[in-house]
Amino acid sequence: MNPTAFIISIQSRYLDQFRTFVEEQRQNCVQGSAEVKFQIGEESGLFRGLCCVDFVKNDGEVEPAELQPDFMAFEPISGRLGHADFLIDQLQWNDVMIHHTLAAPPLDQIDAWFQHWFDPDDERYVEGAELGNIVHSLSIRPRALSVDFGTASPDAFWSLLALLEAAGTTGLRISTSQAQASS
Repeated sequence: MNPTAFIISIQSRYLDQFRTFVEEQRQNCVQGSAEVKFQIGEESGLFRGLCCVDFVKNDGEVEPAELQPDFMAFEPISGRLGHADFLIDQLQWNDVMIHHTLAAPPLDQIDAWFQHWFDPDDERYVEGAELGNIVHSLSIRPRALSVDFGTASPDAFWSLLALLEAAGTTGLRISTSQAQASS
C-alpha cells in the first residue's frame, strides 16, 4: 500500500472511532466537552507540560475519558522520505512512537511544529468545527518521539517526519508504545 494512503486510512479509522466515542460520552453526561486542553506540568514528561484529553465530563466533578481505539494489524510498510529510510511496523493514531537516529532532536523546530499542531493558544480554533485538527500530546525521549496525533490531519504526521529528516536523521521507525513494552 502507498504510505500516504495508508496514513490517511489509519487516521480516518481513528477519527470514525473518535466521533462515536464523543457521541457516546455526550449521551452519558449532562455537561461535557471533547478535546479539552490541560497544563499538567513539565514533570509529567509531556512537551511543555501540555496535553489534550479526548473528552471531559463535568457533572459535578471533572472526569477525563480517553478513547481506547481498535488496533489494526498490517504488514510493515517501508519507504523513503528525502534522505531517510522509514519503516512503519505498527501504528495507532493516538499512540505513535517515532524512532530516529539523531543524537539530539531539533527542539526549536519541534517547538514550532507543536505550537502549530497542538495550538495551545487556539489560534486555529474554528467555532462550530466538529474536531479541532490538533495533536493531543508529545513526549521527547532519547532517539524517539511519542505522539498522540489526536484529531490532527495526516499533515501533522508527515511534517514531523520531514522535520526529523531535515535535521539529518537517516532512519525512522514508526511503532506504538505497546510495541515497545512487548519487545
